[in-house]
Amino acid sequence: MTDTQADSRPRAEVDLDHHSAEFREDPHGTFRKMRESGCPVAHSDHYEGFWALVDYASVFEAARDDALFNSFPSVGVPASEMPLPILPIESDPPETQELREVTLRRFSPGSAERFRESAIEMTNEAIDAFIERGECDLVGELTTPLPARLILRLLKFDESRHMDWVRWVHSTVHDRAHDPEKAGIAGMEMFGEIVKHMEERRAEGLGDDLFSDILRGTLNGKPLDDGQITMYTVLMMLGGMDTTSGFTGNVLARLCRDTDLRQQFIDDPGLIKKGTDELLRLYTPTLGLARTVSRDAEFHGQPLCQGDRAILMWAAANRDPAVFEDPDKLDLSRPNAKKQMAFGVGMHRCLGSHYAKMMFEVMMTQILKRLPDFELAAEPELFEDAGEVYAVRKLRVRFTPGKRLG
Repeated sequence: MTDTQADSRPRAEVDLDHHSAEFREDPHGTFRKMRESGCPVAHSDHYEGFWALVDYASVFEAARDDALFNSFPSVGVPASEMPLPILPIESDPPETQELREVTLRRFSPGSAERFRESAIEMTNEAIDAFIERGECDLVGELTTPLPARLILRLLKFDESRHMDWVRWVHSTVHDRAHDPEKAGIAGMEMFGEIVKHMEERRAEGLGDDLFSDILRGTLNGKPLDDGQITMYTVLMMLGGMDTTSGFTGNVLARLCRDTDLRQQFIDDPGLIKKGTDELLRLYTPTLGLARTVSRDAEFHGQPLCQGDRAILMWAAANRDPAVFEDPDKLDLSRPNAKKQMAFGVGMHRCLGSHYAKMMFEVMMTQILKRLPDFELAAEPELFEDAGEVYAVRKLRVRFTPGKRLG
């Protein structure tokens, strides 16, 4: 990468609309064609223009170069309609380090492991609610409510209102490109609820929980203001309620059609944990996140201009044949599966990755233990907009009815 008079050079162009129905039908095929055409870094004119990075080398380099590829002011294309940046994901060093320290201890591997028994209990409660029926929507009745309940418990919010938060989060994320007014209303309702909790928590006194940690947080040595606290809490909701469910639903959809793979997991439940990185490589719901170019520069042969937007396509990097042999094949013993970038890489790697993996393992294990013969009752329904989250929204299945545990 070198500085250059970027606007005087020709650039590779691609007709890519990552929010379109056509893209949703085959995003990985789109990425593959870009790589095979020799344009792994190419410019699209959609949404006022952006660069798409679709090979491992360019995505990895960009994710680690926070000086050239800024996360402030927005990691979305088009840019988020949120009134303030979502912290800490929409921040840059050195502020990012201080912001992550606010909650980092809550998301350690040990912390996630200590929550495993609670996650198992929640999962079995959810399964108990439908196991006698012999049919359910696995996403709507299990993989969505469980992460929502978990993050609310960490924040010490009212768990019984988890579906209200799910509705706000889903609208804020999935409606913003197609129905910004609806997304905006949901966002304002979510903000109002967070402010209410902020006032209540300050009145009753801070405790030993995630939300209290955020309320104690600092930036540049000063206490976070109410707007920063609100946006930090929004990120906890966005990360906690959408992507874990999306990943689990994507894998469950595969198991509905791949009975051999399902039987491998039933015969050896430990294979779920061993294979999580490989499953994340193939089935990550977050296809990419955007950055803003800070200065004119040449990057992987392309002329970037100050202010350009660029989407780092994690999912495309995860299927780059230059790094992963036979990249579209699931190989649970793949030696370099840990190189997957489903959680990002560098300073902005997902804070909640250990919780996401733990919850995925728990949900998969309990489903295969208690509903081993589940099969599709209807075609899986995807979220409308793959540009935000590429995941199953509804997964209706039927199975041999079983007994409640609780």
